[in-house]
Amino acid sequence: MCFTPAVSLSVAIIEWILATILLVFFKKTSLNKYFAWLIYVLGFYQFTEFMLCTSDNAFLWAKFGFITYTFLPAMVLHAVLRISRKNAKLFFIYLIPLAFSLIALVNPNFITGAKCTSVFVQVRLALIENPGPLQSSVSWIYMAYYFGFMAIALGLMIKDYLHQKNRIKRKIRIVAFIGTFMMLVPTLLLMVILPSLDAGFPSVLCGFALFFAIATFIIAYLETKLKKS
Repeated sequence: MCFTPAVSLSVAIIEWILATILLVFFKKTSLNKYFAWLIYVLGFYQFTEFMLCTSDNAFLWAKFGFITYTFLPAMVLHAVLRISRKNAKLFFIYLIPLAFSLIALVNPNFITGAKCTSVFVQVRLALIENPGPLQSSVSWIYMAYYFGFMAIALGLMIKDYLHQKNRIKRKIRIVAFIGTFMMLVPTLLLMVILPSLDAGFPSVLCGFALFFAIATFIIAYLETKLKKS
C-alpha cells in the first residue's frame, strides 16, 4: 500500500482528475487519450489497493490489481510508439498481458496471500510462490515481459530523441523518458536496497507513477505549443 488506504484512495482520485483534465482541456493534442487512459489505469490500481485493505474480498481485489498492473508495460510501450509515430501491431503488444490476465481469471488459486501492512499491500501469487519448473518458466516470461517492454520503451525514446531535429519534439521525448524512468528505476533501486519489500513491488511502482502523470501534462502542454508553432 502507498502508506495508508486513505492515501491510496486520494492518489486514485487525483490521477483520475488529472486524466480527465487531459481529455477535457487538451483535446487538440494527439497524445492526450493514450496518456489519459494510462493514468486512469494507474488510478484504478490504487483503488484496488484501497479496496483490498477495506473490503471483505481481499483476494478478489488482489486479482484485479494484478490484472491492472500487468497491462501497464504494454500501455507505456503503446504510448511511446504513438509519440514516435511508429506503427505496431497492437495485438502483439497486448497479447502477453491478455494471456496472463486470463490465467489469473480462470485460476481460483492464483492469489495465495493478500494483506494490508502498515506500509504496503503484500500480495503473493502462485505464479511466483510455487517452485515447480513450469511455474518458474512462466514467472520468468512474466518478468521478461514486464521489464523488457519498459526497457524497449525507454530505448525508443532515447533513439527518437537523438534523431529528432525539432526542439519541441525533442523536449517531448526527453520528458516522456524522464517520466517513465522516474516511475521504473527508483522502484527497482528500492527493491534492490530493501528486498524484503518484494511483495510490495506494484505498490512502489504505482506510487512513483505520479511522476509519469506529471510528465504527461508537460507533454500535453509542449504538444499544444508544437501545434501553434
